Amino acid sequence: MARKRLVKACTIVLLYLASLVLNNTPPIIWNVISFIIDILFFWVKKSISIIKYSPIRTLKRSLQACSNYQEWEMITSEIDRLKGYDIWRRNFVSKRYDYKLINERYQDLKRARMANDSFKVMSVLRSGILRNFGGISNKKLYNKSYIGTKVLIEDYIDEVLKCFQYIDNLELHDKNNYELTNFNQMKLDFFHDSRQTLGVTALVLQGGSLFGLCHLGVIKALYMKNLLPRIIAGSAIGALVGALICSLNEFEIEENLIDLVSLLPNSEIDNITEGNVIENVLKKGYSQDMLIFIKYVELKIGNLTFEDAYLKTNRILNILIYPTDHSIPSLLNYISTPNVTILSAIYCSIGNGVLKNDDDVQLYIKTPENKLIVMKNINRHCEYLSPHQANSINVSSKKNFATTSPYTRLTELFNVNHFIVTLARPYLAPLIANDLKHSPTSWSLTNNFQNLMSLEIRHRLDMMEKFGLLFSFLKWLAIDEKTPQSESNEITIVPELRTLMKDFSRIFDVNKYEKNIPYWIQVGERSVWPLYPLLETRCAIEFALDDYYNLHRNK
Repeated sequence: MARKRLVKACTIVLLYLASLVLNNTPPIIWNVISFIIDILFFWVKKSISIIKYSPIRTLKRSLQACSNYQEWEMITSEIDRLKGYDIWRRNFVSKRYDYKLINERYQDLKRARMANDSFKVMSVLRSGILRNFGGISNKKLYNKSYIGTKVLIEDYIDEVLKCFQYIDNLELHDKNNYELTNFNQMKLDFFHDSRQTLGVTALVLQGGSLFGLCHLGVIKALYMKNLLPRIIAGSAIGALVGALICSLNEFEIEENLIDLVSLLPNSEIDNITEGNVIENVLKKGYSQDMLIFIKYVELKIGNLTFEDAYLKTNRILNILIYPTDHSIPSLLNYISTPNVTILSAIYCSIGNGVLKNDDDVQLYIKTPENKLIVMKNINRHCEYLSPHQANSINVSSKKNFATTSPYTRLTELFNVNHFIVTLARPYLAPLIANDLKHSPTSWSLTNNFQNLMSLEIRHRLDMMEKFGLLFSFLKWLAIDEKTPQSESNEITIVPELRTLMKDFSRIFDVNKYEKNIPYWIQVGERSVWPLYPLLETRCAIEFALDDYYNLHRNK
C-alpha cells in the first residue's frame, strides 16, 4: 500500500510540474516549436515522395516491361546518367583492379602498334594474355554501372583486338615461297600459343526440367552478341537444348531462336496435349511445353551422332550421363563417343523410367552401314540415373559411381578454364550470383548482409548433401553437378521470375504453349543482358583468337 501511495504522489507532482511549465511557456516558444514541426513533416513527406516517385525508381520499374535489349539498354543508360555512374566509368582509378598496370599495358600496345613494331606487339601480348589480367574480371567492377565497366578496361580490350587485327594484316614484301610459308606459320603459331595460354570457355546448361526453356533464352542472348561458346555441356534438359544448338547451322540457329513456335510440328503437339498435365508435372517433372519441345528436338536431330554434329557445325556437344557401369564414360562427346547417337545420349542423361521405359533407355551406336546397335562394353546390366537420382545417393554408396566430376574431364579434354553456367531454377535466383546483381541500394551493409545470407544457405545445403542429410526433394530443387569453380573462372546465370505464383502456374497451363514458350525464352534472355559487360571482358579476346586461329589454320 505504501508503494502505491508513493507512485500516486510522484505522478501528481509530475503532472503539476508539467502543467506549470505548459501554462508559463511564452507564446513565441510555441510558435517556434510549431514551425519546426511543420518543417520536419514537410521534409518527411518530401523524402517519401522522392523515394516513391523518383525518376530512377520509375526507370527501374520500367525495366520489367522491356521486350528487347535495345529498350533495356536505353533505359539503363539513363539510370547510369542519373546516378552518376557514367562519371564513375570514366574515372579509371579503383582499388578493385590494378589500373596502373592496365594503363601501362594499354599504352605499350598502342605505341608499338602505331610504330609498326610487330615484334614488340607480339611480345607484349604473349606476356599478358590472361582472362583476369590485372584484375579486370573482378565481378565487383560490373555490378555498379548497367551498361559497362571502367572505360580503361574497355579501351584495353579494344586495343588488344586491334593488335590481333594488326598481326593478321601483316604482310611480307619481296618474299619467296619459303619465307612466306615461315611467315604464315609464325602468325599461326602466335594465335595458337596465345589461344592455348588464355584457355577456353564452356557453356554449361544445368537444372530445369520445368523451366528448361530458359536455357534457349540464355543461348539467344549470347548468340545475338557473338558470345556463344563453341563448347556446350549439359545434362537432362540442358543436354536436349545443347544438342539442338550443336546440330544446327547458323541460319537454322537464328531461325529457331527467333521464332521457335512456328517450327513446332502440329501433328505431334496434338498427341502430347491429350495427356494429363498435372501427372506429367508432379510425377515426371516435365510440363506440357517441355514435352512439346522434346518431341520437336527428337524430329530435328534424328539419328545424328556426336561426330556428325561436330563436322556439321564445328560446335562441341558434351552430354553428362550417370551410368551404373564404370565401363561407360560419364561425359559423351565427339572424342570419347563419336559414333553414339545424340538422341540416345539425351534419354540416358534424363534417366531410366522418366520419359521412357527402362528397356528403351540405352546408348545406341550408328555403324558405317547406318544401322543402330546398342552400346555394350561389358555384358552386364547398366542403368542410367537421372541427375536427381545420382545426387540422391548417400555418401556410403557413392563408391559405386565415378568420383571424378565430368566437368573435370571436360577441362582435361578441351583446355576449358572458364565456365558460363546457366541454372534454370528461377526460384533460386535470390540465393545465387548475388555478386553479379546490380545493387538496389548504395548502403554496403545491406548488400553485404544479403551476400552473407546467400553464401550461408548455400553452404548449409552443400554440407547437408555431403553428410546425406538432405531430402531427395530438396536435392532435386537445389543440388547440381559442381563445376571446378572459383570467382574468377565462372559466371552463373539464373533467370528471375517476375511474379512468382503467376509464373509457377504457367507450368500447369494446357494448350498455351504458343504464349508460354516465347515467354520462357524471354525470361532466360533478360537474365543475360546485365552480364554483357562482364561476358565481353572475359570472352571477347578468346573468341577473337579462336576466329583468327581457325582462319590461318584453314589457309
